[in-house]
Amino acid sequence: MLKKIKAPRGEYTCIIDRANNELVDVHEETFSELFHLLDSVLNVKLVINREKPLPDDLLTGATMLVIGCPRKSQLDKEEIETVVKYVRDGGNLLAITDAGGDAANETNLGELTSVFGIEIEATTVRDSKNIGSAAAPIIEDINVSHPLNRNVMRVVIGGGATLLAPEPAVSLLGTNRTCVIEQFRPAEHDGWKVMKVGEHYPIAASAQHGQGKVVVVGDVDMFSNDLDYGINALDNATFIKNIFTWFMSPVDVPSVIDWLVSRLTALETRVNDLAGENARLKQKLTKLENPENEYPLVKQRLQDELE
Repeated sequence: MLKKIKAPRGEYTCIIDRANNELVDVHEETFSELFHLLDSVLNVKLVINREKPLPDDLLTGATMLVIGCPRKSQLDKEEIETVVKYVRDGGNLLAITDAGGDAANETNLGELTSVFGIEIEATTVRDSKNIGSAAAPIIEDINVSHPLNRNVMRVVIGGGATLLAPEPAVSLLGTNRTCVIEQFRPAEHDGWKVMKVGEHYPIAASAQHGQGKVVVVGDVDMFSNDLDYGINALDNATFIKNIFTWFMSPVDVPSVIDWLVSRLTALETRVNDLAGENARLKQKLTKLENPENEYPLVKQRLQDELE
């Protein structure tokens, strides 16, 4: 049984976005256990957003935002900018996708998560013994050094999408040697094709952005009430509780400074690259303006023939 958080009710606020046709709806029976976790175990105040674009003032003072697997809806550029600013200024984001990623769900959630260095792939995860079936893969490749995986030994998912999470993003949960990754290809007859087998590919990842934190999870089913791979299966509830608990603590100052330094270093590298490219373009332009300088031997031969 999950231990309750000793915090005054309303001290932490969670915005659940519903303006982009998200699957996660804590007021539906399918996600009632998630509602119980947030409301009764963590004492979090829940606010549902149905406005589009996401109002900037609604996020003011909110501890966390959940975008729980949008389907057949596109996040506006304004919404993406609002969420990025919210996280940079100290907010926390949980972004959830599902099998096939943006391609299968007809959305662009990946445009948002990529800002934080986490890409969503158009894939689904199967078990090698049940390729093509709905059997739920058990995930045992756990990043135990991360606080999000405290007391987490095994989780189970209902398929889900894999992620790309290069440093400084951190992989939290990953596929193992019994997993098969199928890629969503709408042009194919059945839509799916095996592309990867028996390797580590993240299905959940985290990142810091400014003063805020981001968690991206590739499977929406683990947040549901499903008995086989939902919130109460294996250590799913512990992992999910850890996400929201992690959001409740602010990013420490040294980490923010490290983030700023890394951004400045990346910017300096980019400026140097642009300066080098600019110099090369100027050199090419000079040669185009003075073609006789590029082919001196040809020029001399032509002059000799004319003489």
